[in-house]
Amino acid sequence: MGLQGRGGTIQYRSHTRFPGYWRLLDVIYLPDENEEEDDENDDMRLDIDNMSYEELLALGEHIGNVSTGLSKEVIMARLKQRKYTCLATGPCVGEETCCICQEEYADDDDIGKLDCEHEYHVSCIREWLVQKNSCPICKKTALAT
Repeated sequence: MGLQGRGGTIQYRSHTRFPGYWRLLDVIYLPDENEEEDDENDDMRLDIDNMSYEELLALGEHIGNVSTGLSKEVIMARLKQRKYTCLATGPCVGEETCCICQEEYADDDDIGKLDCEHEYHVSCIREWLVQKNSCPICKKTALAT
């Protein structure tokens, strides 16, 4: 059984919880398929799908950057470090490279190892971690805090 309401149907049904004493009524408003739900925050939402490139740039400047990086003190306290040693008997050519700077490691370079076991030049990964606490290769959390 239902009643027609403002763009929708009000349906009700009765329940008898205590026979002969109470009759309870549940009222449920069911919006029609064509009716949009009213949202009190609708005017506060941005329609970024229909924004121009310039509007998106302005929005980015307005919002600003959110730093997910670490302090230099935390980085130096938690970053595991070692000296690079070439294992080849001849010249170390094309052995291993730092994926941040794309340079080959040389003997006695300072190497930093993240929790995920990936390694980089200490100077490269330190600058990276100030911006973002994630591994450049696997995107896992670089150093647990």
